[in-house]
Amino acid sequence: MKKVLKGAEPQLLETYRGTNPRKTWKQCKKNRDRITQIQTQLRTDLGGLCAYCEIDLLKTSNAEQQADFQVEHFHPKSDNSTTHNWHIDWNNMLACCLGGKQKEVVDADDRHTNPHLRCGALKDDSNFDDVILNPLHIPATPRLFDFQRTTGQILVNEAHCQTATVDLAKAQATIDQLNLDGSTLRNLRSTHLSFANIKLRRYVNDGLTVEEARDRLASALLCKDSSGNWPKFFTALRCYLGQSAETHLANIGYTG
Repeated sequence: MKKVLKGAEPQLLETYRGTNPRKTWKQCKKNRDRITQIQTQLRTDLGGLCAYCEIDLLKTSNAEQQADFQVEHFHPKSDNSTTHNWHIDWNNMLACCLGGKQKEVVDADDRHTNPHLRCGALKDDSNFDDVILNPLHIPATPRLFDFQRTTGQILVNEAHCQTATVDLAKAQATIDQLNLDGSTLRNLRSTHLSFANIKLRRYVNDGLTVEEARDRLASALLCKDSSGNWPKFFTALRCYLGQSAETHLANIGYTG
């Protein structure tokens, strides 16, 4: 999980909310232009990554496939304990993957894991406000999680959490409650990190020092592409590249 920076509320949502303050999400998303504007801004805010596991949010033009993307409400939209309407609260919306629940999802061989769900599909309509970390409210630096390159395992970085005064129990619960250490994500992360390791070794074989190779990889990998997307499993790559990643991110003014 990485820091998410929230962009401006889409104009069509703001207008709709102003004139229809009690409408539900189901009603809101019926308008194609409005839902497209919301989805586009969310993709931009998250740099094309799932707010929880950081897998890339794939699109599709194949009618037989489903994009790996859904609008996630961090606080359950079903909560009617107050007068606040969580359904169409822009600050309650994130983007996340489908969490392995759809057989027809694009790249299904790697992503379909039902019944072993993850991310928003596992969280569903549960109120985890006081249980897990909200990616909108965590620091951009330091990173709060470590990753093992060979296994893809995710671990809480206790020292960084303490530095950032982040609750250790919440950080661990984020992993556990969203199944971020499940076998599917482990395998996907380890494969991605192995590719990065192969590139690093090639740089070293070409005559660079390990430090120089890491610096070059950090500059090449930890950046947005032409569509404004971060690389998938951004935080895992950041962990693998160590201080080179931190120096690079500081140099580009990274804030989330």
